[in-house]
Amino acid sequence: MILPPEYAWIGLVVMGAVFVFVADLIGNTISFHNRFVNAFTTMIVFAVLFAFFIYFRYGNVMLTDWGLAVMNRAS
Repeated sequence: MILPPEYAWIGLVVMGAVFVFVADLIGNTISFHNRFVNAFTTMIVFAVLFAFFIYFRYGNVMLTDWGLAVMNRAS
């Protein structure tokens, strides 16, 4: 890990920004110049990329009353 634990959120923000860039690039490529289709395609691509990243990086994530709890896969 490059950053200390108290600044680990910066890595997630950068990774999210990269995912949004890639999702928007893919969405613009296949949107056929329609803004609604572009936004919808970008949303779908981002959701898929982000879900794969969260699953492969953290395993299962459970939503609780106080926030998110990371449930790592058993090794």
